This record gives sequence, structure tokens and C-alpha cells, in this order.
Amino acid sequence: MATQNRRGANRKETVPTYEEGSISIFSSLTTVVLAAVLIGVIYGVGLLYKQIDKPLTNVMIGGNFTFLETAELSELVAKEIDGGFLSTDLSHLSDVLREHPWVDEVSVRREWPSMLKVEVIEEVPIARWGEKGFLNRLGEELLIENNSQLSALPLLRADFGTSREMMENYQLMAELLIPTGLKIAQLKRDDLGVWFIDTAGGLRLVIGRDQVREKIRRFTTVWAAGLSQQLKHIKTIDLRYPNGLAVAWKDGALVRAVVGKWQNTLEGNRKEIAGAVQA
Repeated sequence: MATQNRRGANRKETVPTYEEGSISIFSSLTTVVLAAVLIGVIYGVGLLYKQIDKPLTNVMIGGNFTFLETAELSELVAKEIDGGFLSTDLSHLSDVLREHPWVDEVSVRREWPSMLKVEVIEEVPIARWGEKGFLNRLGEELLIENNSQLSALPLLRADFGTSREMMENYQLMAELLIPTGLKIAQLKRDDLGVWFIDTAGGLRLVIGRDQVREKIRRFTTVWAAGLSQQLKHIKTIDLRYPNGLAVAWKDGALVRAVVGKWQNTLEGNRKEIAGAVQA
């Protein structure tokens, strides 16, 4: 039997190969190209940054000031500017301005191409504190040399507790008294922790040491029920009772208002009042 010679049946295909040296050269060229591109990008960004980071040519300071001086703020800002439009540290500048005793809040922003805008909210004195001091809304003490125009502010005195506690309680009591129309002229806390309120109309409220909110709400109920009509005759109202209050009249009479009753008795210039009080 004739046999067929199949040439190439067992022929192996040849695969082109690269020498290790050529691969290494290719890898090195790729690295060089990438490095060159990266360097070019960094260089370009640097040039762009330098173009944008121009010296600040205008600084604007805005706000409604009573105690702050714009010139003083301008000088403070100028000392803290240590860079250009982009490189100036706005966060640091804001922190420095907030440390000023008369700065409540501050906002600093850039405005293209070379302007810095600073908006400042001034601290507001809410009350007088002792003989010479003043407090802001957080109970922080303010030092005011020219304070002749602040004599009408309510006076806070404390033999017990902190200025922050005094301010918090002042704000609470002033809010609770809004329905009565009474304004706090002086708020005092003695060394035993007892609260006293002197109103602008000459009425004194003795609150006690605790349950301030409940006691004042009880008072506003009696006040709205008719006690307000006797304001000019009342000297003191004592709220230190678990279920009522006591009214001391300017002519020396003392009347106790008890929960569950309301009675008016006219005796010359004196009215005895017993009131229904519901918390």
C-alpha cells in the first residue's frame, strides 16, 4: 500500500519573540514620556497658579458697627494677609478676626480678580452686668468704655452662678413675660439662688430657686385674669408657693391667691384678690 508523505503535518508554527532588551527599552521610553507629561502638567499648573495668585489690590470690610472701628479691622486684616489672591489663608484670617472681643461672626471670601471681601457681625450688648460690665447673648462679658448710651439695658446681678447662667435665665424669663407686657429692668440672683425680677413699671417678682418656668406661667394666668388692672397698686408678687402666689400692696396689705378661687373685694383703695391659678 502506498503511503502518503504528509509534509508539514507535524510542523510547528513559529511565534515571533522579542528580546528582553527591546522590552526594557520600550518600558523605559514609556516611563520617560509619562514623566515628561506629568512634569509639563505640573509646570503648567504652576504657571496658571502664579498668574491667578496676584497680590490683593482691594480689601473691603462691611458691617453695621456701633463699637467696632473700621480702621481697626482694616489694620488687623492687613497684618494677617501673607499671600496673594489664592495663597492667603482665609480660614486663619477668620479665626483671628473672631478672637476680637467685639466680633460675633465673620465671613471672608475672594472675588475675582484681586479682591478680598470681609463681612463682620458686631457683638450686641444685651444686658448690663454688675457695676461696669456688659453681656452678649451668650453671657460672655464685653468691655465697653463709652457706655453712656447703654444705661437703659436691663441690669443682671448674681451672687450665685455664672454670667452664662444669668443670660440664659434672663432670656427665658423675658420670653415667658411677653404675654404680660412686663419688661425686666433688673434680674438678681442672691447667694441662696433665689431669683428676683424688678420690672420697668416698679413691680417686683420673687421667683424662688426652682421651677422658674412653671411659676411664671402661673403668674401670667393670674395676671391675665385681672391682676394686671391693679399694677399701680402692687408692690411685690411672691411666687414661692406650691399652689399660688402672694400679692403685697403698696399700702401694706398682703393677699394670698390660691388655686381654685378668684375673688375681688374692694375696701377703699385696697382690693383683696384670691385667684384661680392653673399651670
